[in-house]
Amino acid sequence: MSTVRNVVTEVLTESTTAEIAVAAIVVVAALFAFGSIYRASSVRSTALRASGLALALVTLSIQVYRNGWLTSFDGPVTDWMVDHRSGALNQIAVAVTDLGSPVATALLGITCGVLISWRARSVVPGLIVIGTVGGAAVASTVIKALVGRERPPTNIQVLLETGHSFPSGHVTGTAALFGIAVLVVSVDRTPSVKRLLMLLAVTVTVVVALTRLYLGAHWLTDVVAGAVLATLAVTAGGAVFRFVGTHNQSESTTAAVCSAEPSALHEPQSARY
Repeated sequence: MSTVRNVVTEVLTESTTAEIAVAAIVVVAALFAFGSIYRASSVRSTALRASGLALALVTLSIQVYRNGWLTSFDGPVTDWMVDHRSGALNQIAVAVTDLGSPVATALLGITCGVLISWRARSVVPGLIVIGTVGGAAVASTVIKALVGRERPPTNIQVLLETGHSFPSGHVTGTAALFGIAVLVVSVDRTPSVKRLLMLLAVTVTVVVALTRLYLGAHWLTDVVAGAVLATLAVTAGGAVFRFVGTHNQSESTTAAVCSAEPSALHEPQSARY
């Protein structure tokens, strides 16, 4: 126990150094990459990816809380965004950020859940979509309260926003919604269609993230953490979706076998040989 305590203490006290941050990034990349190519067990693959994402989120949270090395990129990125503003881009960014607001995301999530359930003739897919988005939103709210990060200065914000900024709620909600919706809808699609839908989800997330940076509402690490949290939520939601689908398929197979057995018992003797 003393060894574990010492390691945890060292991580918490030295996490502001570049060495710790880089080491964590390497471990995160290794876990996620290995989990993505490891096909021997979907459970182990999911666990590896989830572990990598969770470690990335924890690392970012500690770095932000202690103003660590990773936060050194926040200021220059925000300054660049502010220096390249224009009236037309301001209007576009405001429109996009309004569409990606938590309220709009919640309404769109409920609508998507209902439509997906109606299409599948089952409430399960819709509940998984709504549950994934809702879980990501709750986790984002909790992390905001724990980290307590302040937003960029109000004098550079195009839209004045108060409250804690880490992680970005807009990015979390948008990425979680589009990610889990694509995962559920693309189950029976061809690989090319799946890639196209995933590209759409990533594009929408990136656009929302850029608008949050452009408007001065978030720092770079805020939007990165929002994307990581959303990916973790989608990973968990996808695991539940696959488990439910496998369970239902097993039940259907068992029912079909059981229904076929009585007829076989009543077949004429000549038909059996």
